[in-house]
Amino acid sequence: MIKYPRFVTIWVSDQEKARDFFTETLGCELLTDVPYSGEDRWIEVRWPGAQTRLVLARADTELRAVLRERVGAMSHVWFECDDLDATYAQLTANGVEFPVPPGPAPWEPDRTRWAQFADPDGNLYGMSEQAG
Repeated sequence: MIKYPRFVTIWVSDQEKARDFFTETLGCELLTDVPYSGEDRWIEVRWPGAQTRLVLARADTELRAVLRERVGAMSHVWFECDDLDATYAQLTANGVEFPVPPGPAPWEPDRTRWAQFADPDGNLYGMSEQAG
């Protein structure tokens, strides 16, 4: 049986910049950073205690042409928070930009609060907190 997602790939233009953003700014642990396929690296990060990892993969020129409309758009990756307001305050203090600050989620305003932040490539991520 499937237990959980092992990793999610995030396409980035600069792996070092993305690694630093996820570790130094967002507070992820660096699990793996090794050479992989030429000039690229295999970089995995995760939040302390989480099982799912994020792979920060460089989109080369050909792939960027294919992904052009996706890089810098909504990533469809969401992170669950135990305290959305505290997480928002911490990340804002770390310089993270939030196009959508914390507020009721339009799809279930009585049960979920959400916010949306951007990484250095402009990829957008959702954060949510469930009520009660």
